[in-house]
This record gives sequence, C-alpha cells and structure tokens, in this order.
Amino acid sequence: WLKSSPPTSSPPALGIGRARLGEVMAAAIEVGARLHGKYSDGEFYPAEVVQVSAAKNRSKAPVKVKFVGYEDDAWMALEDLKSKKLGLPPKASAAAEPAAPKAKATAKAAAAAAAPSVDLSGLEKGTKLQAKAVDGKWYPANVVAVSTKKKDTPVKVNFTGYTGASDEWVGMDRIRNIKDAKAKSEAKKAASKGPTEKECVKVFGGSLKRFEHTSKVLGGCTMCFSAFIPEGAEGKKFPVVYWLSGLTCTDKNFAEKAGAFEAANTLGLVLILPDTSPRGEDVPDETPKEYDFGAGAGFYLNATSSKYKKHYNMLDYITKELPAIAKDLLPIDPTKAGIFGHSMGGHGALTIALKNPGTYKSVSAFAPICNPTEAPWGKKALPLYLGDDKKKWKEYDTVELIKKYKGPSFRILVDQGTADSFESADKKSKNEHQLRPDVLQKACDDAGIALCLRMQEGYDHSYYFISSFVQDHLKYHAAYLTGILRWCPDSLPSASVFSIPAEPPSTAGQEIECLAAVAFEPKKPLSMVKVKVGPPQKGEVRIKHTAVALCHTDAYTLEGCDPEGLFPCILGHEASGIVESIGEGVTGFVPGDHVIPCYQAYCGCCQFCKRPDINLCTSVRKFTGAGVMAGDGKPRFTYEGKPIYHFMGTSSFSEYSVLHAESLAKVRKDAPLDKLCLLGCGIATGWGAVWNTAQVKRGSTAAVFGLGAVGLSVVEALVKTGCSKIIAIDLLPDKLELAKKWGATDTLNPKDLPAGKTTQAQIVEDTGFGVDFSFDCTGNVDVMRSALECAHRGWGTSVVIGVAAAGKEISSRPFQLVTGRKWMGTAFGGWKSRPQVPMLVDLYMDGELKIDEYITHTMKFSQINEAFDLLHKGECLRVVLTF
Repeated sequence: WLKSSPPTSSPPALGIGRARLGEVMAAAIEVGARLHGKYSDGEFYPAEVVQVSAAKNRSKAPVKVKFVGYEDDAWMALEDLKSKKLGLPPKASAAAEPAAPKAKATAKAAAAAAAPSVDLSGLEKGTKLQAKAVDGKWYPANVVAVSTKKKDTPVKVNFTGYTGASDEWVGMDRIRNIKDAKAKSEAKKAASKGPTEKECVKVFGGSLKRFEHTSKVLGGCTMCFSAFIPEGAEGKKFPVVYWLSGLTCTDKNFAEKAGAFEAANTLGLVLILPDTSPRGEDVPDETPKEYDFGAGAGFYLNATSSKYKKHYNMLDYITKELPAIAKDLLPIDPTKAGIFGHSMGGHGALTIALKNPGTYKSVSAFAPICNPTEAPWGKKALPLYLGDDKKKWKEYDTVELIKKYKGPSFRILVDQGTADSFESADKKSKNEHQLRPDVLQKACDDAGIALCLRMQEGYDHSYYFISSFVQDHLKYHAAYLTGILRWCPDSLPSASVFSIPAEPPSTAGQEIECLAAVAFEPKKPLSMVKVKVGPPQKGEVRIKHTAVALCHTDAYTLEGCDPEGLFPCILGHEASGIVESIGEGVTGFVPGDHVIPCYQAYCGCCQFCKRPDINLCTSVRKFTGAGVMAGDGKPRFTYEGKPIYHFMGTSSFSEYSVLHAESLAKVRKDAPLDKLCLLGCGIATGWGAVWNTAQVKRGSTAAVFGLGAVGLSVVEALVKTGCSKIIAIDLLPDKLELAKKWGATDTLNPKDLPAGKTTQAQIVEDTGFGVDFSFDCTGNVDVMRSALECAHRGWGTSVVIGVAAAGKEISSRPFQLVTGRKWMGTAFGGWKSRPQVPMLVDLYMDGELKIDEYITHTMKFSQINEAFDLLHKGECLRVVLTF
C-alpha cells in the first residue's frame, strides 16, 4: 500500500497512524533509501533502509536500517533518522541538535565537573579485554592508553579482532571483561604485600578465614586457602594440621562439609585447608577435561614433564611455600604440625609425611590411594605429570615409600569404608581397586610400622564418611601435637611393630634362679633372696627386668593395708624389661622385645575393653587378685620349694618375672628403659585422671591435694590442658615450691589456716563457689572429703586417685552431691594399657611429657630397703632401682 501512487484514501489498519505515515512518505523513506541513523553511542552514521513495517508492534520504530560498512542493523524511530528531506545535512558530525559552540562547551565542562570519578583500577597499557565497536559488536582489544582527563571516554583501545576500526577512545560502557584485569592487578599488588584475607566467619567460637595469594611455586597462579583458628588466639601459638582434599575439590569442600571445627576449637588446633591443584587460565590441562587429572587433581607431586612442570608443584607448595606463609600469617607453632587427607589427599598426606621424616608429628587418612602406581587413577596421572619412568612414579607411592622408609618411629591412622565404590573388587568396574588398603597393611607389617587401619562397616567414599570420624582423627592428631592423649586405637598394632625376630634364648623352657626382694610378712623389711622362676606356660611371657621404681602402693601393701595383699609375695609394679621367652600360643611378642608391665591388663575382647572409656579388663583379674597365673592357678615363683605369690600381676621386685601376655605393653626400642618404668603406674595415672577420667577442658580451675609424683603429674596434665587456675595443696613447704615449678598458679598449706577453718572452706572462699575439678592424690579419706567439698556447686567434679587403707570408708553430706557435684574414681588413669602406654612413650620421646624430672634418686636393686626409707620420709618423688 505504501508503494501505491497515489495512496488510496482508506489505508489498512496501520499501527503508525495516517499522520505518521505521511512523514515516512514525505521523507522518501523506502527500501534502499540512504540516510543517517542514530547509533547506540548517540552519534549519527550513514545507513541504508532495509525494511519499512506497518505492523502495530513497530509503531514506535517502523524503519529498519543497516549501517554502511557494518553488519549491524536496527529498527529506528523517525526522530532517530536524519536526511535532507527531514531537514538536516547528511553529515554524521551535524547530527546533534544545534547549539552555540560556547554554550555547548560550557555545558560539557559543567557536566564533567559534576560527574563522579571513573574507576580505572586494573586498566593499564597492554591490558587485554573486550571493546564494543561502532557496529555494536564486542571484539578483543588491547588498552593503548588511559586518561583520567577524558571522563566520558577515558580508555583508548586497539581492536585486535576487527578490521573496521583502529585506535579509538571509548567510554566505560563500551568495555567489558575488565574484572579479570582488575583481579590480576589486585593479585600483583597482593603478591607484593603478601596474602590478603578475603573472608572471615565465626564458627564454634573460632574463626574460619579465607586467604588469596600469588604462588611462585605454582608458576604465578592465584591460589586460595582457608584456615580455622581456635578462640583465644591472642598472644598464643597453636599446633597446626594440614588437610589435603581429594579429586575435584577446592579449599572449600572440607570447610563446608566435614564438621571439624567444633573439635578443632576444643582441642586447640589450627586447621589449614589448601586447594588441590594450581588454578588459572594459563594452567595447562588435558583435552577434553576430565575430573581425575589437571585442575582439581594435582596429586600433591612436583611434575617433571615439560607441559606441567611450571605449574604443577603441589608437593613444594604444601611442604614449603604454604607453611612459610602460614608461619607469618597465623598463630601457629610450625614445629608441631600434622597432616591428613582424603582419597587423593590421603595419598598426598601419607607420601608427604614419608618423604619428610620428622616434619609431621602425626599423619592420618580417609580412604587414601595407597598404591597409585598400580591403581587406574595413578596409571593415568603419573605418566602425564612425571613421564614414562616408573621409578619416578614410585617416589609418590605410599606403599613403595614405606618399603624403603628409614626415618624415626611413627604411627599411621587410616579409616576405610567397606562400602566404598572406589575400592570395588568387581573387575568390570572402572573403579576396581583404586585404593588398596590391604596392600598398605602388608607394607606396614613388613616394615614394622604401626598402622591402625579401621575398616568402617557400611561407609562409602563421601563426606558423610569423613564427617563421621573426623573428630576422632583430630583427637589422634592432638595427642601427638599437644601431648594430651585422649585417643585410643581400636586394636593392637601388628606383631612386627617394635619387634626384630630373634632365636629363643638358651634358658627358654627352663627354670631360672635369680635375685628377688621377697615380702615374707607385712611390716617387715624385704628379704633379698634367690628365687626360682618357672618357664612361661600357655598365654604367658617371661621377662628380665631392667629397672623398677618404688610406688606408695607397694609400701601400702607391705604395711598390711591392702585387703588383697598375700604373703609371702614379690611386690613391685612400676618396671620395664625385655622379653626373655614366651609361652604357647602367645602372639605379638618375641624374645628381645622391650616391654612395660601393666597391672591393669588389656585383652581387647571383654565387655570392659570394648567400651571406649573403660579400662577395667577382666580377662585375668581374678587370677592377678589371687596372686597366681591363669594357666594352672599357681604362682611361677618358688623359694626353697614353696610358692611365692605374685602381686598385681606384675611382681617387679625380681630380676625375672612371668606375666600374662595381657599385662604387657610392647614399646619402641630407642626409648630408655630406666626411665620408662615410671609409666607402669604413678605419673601415668595422674595424667590419665585429668585427661581421661575428669576430661578437664581449657580454661578450667582445679585443686590438687597431695604433691608426690602422682600429684605433680596431675599438675603437669592440668598445665598442658590450659587450666586458668591450679591450686596445689600439701603439708610440706618444699612440695609446694616444687608444684610452682611444675606450673601451679596457687599453693595452700592447711597448717597455715586459722583454727577451725577447713581447706575446702578456704578454697570456696577464694574461688567463689569452688573449683571446676579437684583431685585427691593422698589416699586419706578425710582429704577425699575436702576435695569433694571444694568442688564447684552445680558442676564440680572430684576424682579420687589415692588408694585408701583396708576398711576405710569415705563420707560427706548427701547435700554435696544433691547440689550437682560429681565424685569419681580412677584406676591407672583410665588408660587402656597395651594400646595406649606405647603412645605415652612416643609423647615422652617427642618431649611432650616429663619423666626424668620425677626421678630424684637412682640406686641399685640391692638397696631397695634404703629406697623405701626415702619414700616413707617424703624425701623423694621416685626412686629407680636398676638390676
């Protein structure tokens, strides 16, 4: 109808109306017409009409034009079209509304002055980005210049992907993808200043922070890591545990899913959570991208292949660069570091610990890739990172590293789910045997390394599995990093641990005559006589003692105060020795093993052993209480043909003794036996009373009654726990001074109190409502009452450690318990002897626990009665007798 001449008097229902239509026709706007169109930048450019529409939805923009020289076309309103017939010259520069030059300049100046400053951060000469050309499309471009004076068009760009234009000054609305440029600029600045904190949230009293930094080790990548810091970090240094995540993960997965921060805060551990690989556009990868290689799958190694060696150096990142950053950035003690991980990260944790002996005091893993040189994941990744030399692959294989490990003694904790799909034995499955915990167990058995491999029934490979056991792993790490042992293995280590196979001695199976200190009757000195010690029978072990210490329990029994005391007997229960021979059916011991006799046995099978917090094993209790052996109900000692009873299942006041296998803890051979004997009772009991029985928490208040070796070990444990107030109570001023050296914050001598004022009343007065925890280390029932009644109303706990004389009873007003106090007792500090005593030895060897400081006298075994005199006079802590 538009092209009809002349037009009919009745046009169709056009959306633009008759008057508007007249304007279109008067301007000769038809297909092919040349004119100027207003572009999105507000300027007018040559254009050609390609379509005119009468449709109602085009009433505001009825003309479609194509800009000359460009691919762009656009629907235009009539007021955005200029031509001679529309009253304007066809020059693009004349397209703007007429205005006086001076007025226009003044208006522009005023607008510029009023306009806010433009953010040009990240933009500099050479910056790569995208810019919008006059055709309305975006093209790659380089920044040629930046000017703060040109506020409307401050950036000059050179289009690299478009031939229709050269350098051009553009506004910020015509450039994009400058976020990456800004990030790189910020990263450069951050690299010069160190890591920058990107996020911080409070969780379980502590703080979870996320940091960003430029990694030199990883080829200049921008890396992120997270760190959890326990509460109360001001002015303190905490042990640190590094977590290594598995395939596809970042630093966020563990933080968001593991549920570890409450335990970390309670245990006082800093957790550092790095990424799993280098990141960035310049980091190479395989094509097509797959989950088990490249980004998110760095395998914690140093790559040597030409394609990957610049960036993929996660071994050096985890062991060198990240710890150096953490040392300056976080409140950590770098000498107390542990490491653990999951799957690929478990592989990383184990290999890193093995490759750096002594650097990490603790190591554990969830479902680790144990033998990657024989696993599908490893067979894919290792040649790409390291080349075809399989010798290089073995440098990152836990099993292969264990075979040649020569470093210091250490333990490994590994949890593996039995429903883990990546450990499928199905040969049709692509996940067949990715993990191989069975191969790890054999390697550790062959090498004599203490592996605690726990096959967790029904658990899979996911974070559900990790979150179920992560708190237990943190307790394990805390034991070796803080010296506070609150973790127990589920089973004993393999027989090869701490053992070197040896030929049976010539005395095996024969009776041995040796020197012993026999208590023939109560309240009489011990008699040094030659006794005969029979060979071990089924389930028994004969040992040669190296050293023995005196304990008040020995003196208490010798005085006739022990209701189970039998005479004649051989006393003694704090000792150390070497296995001489073993009886039928005994496993886990060979001649030459170093051992500590333990009056509190451990079988691992009875209902008491199976409970996690109970150590009252019943396997041989009725026999040890009767002074005989379980095999035949008779003693193994005789003197002049008459039986001599055993004592507490140990009988250490003899050169040789026979014990049930359940009563012996095998320990490492580099530890001094003349010191380890103290772990058989006293000081181990004090530590355990605090950590196992009372479970004292950081910041608590406590009172300790009686400052012998046991009382001082309680003080030591309280100090390590981080108690805010420790009151030491004793009648001897010298003991009070010693307690101060051990770390007590306050001392109290009951003799110094006003007449009629009790010790408990004074403590309650000094503390408000009493202390959170109190410990009796005297065996005096009156002191036990004082300890209870100084415990805090509502929640105070009092622990009885000292053994009272036969027939003695404890008493207090029931109101003391009704108002919330707890009265508890402890045997051997709650330690499960055979699994945990060797760990106490580890902590002593690591310098975490005191032993030497408790030994005030060393004497010959023949001087045992003189040693008892020192004990009765209170002139010693522990006397050690050597054979």
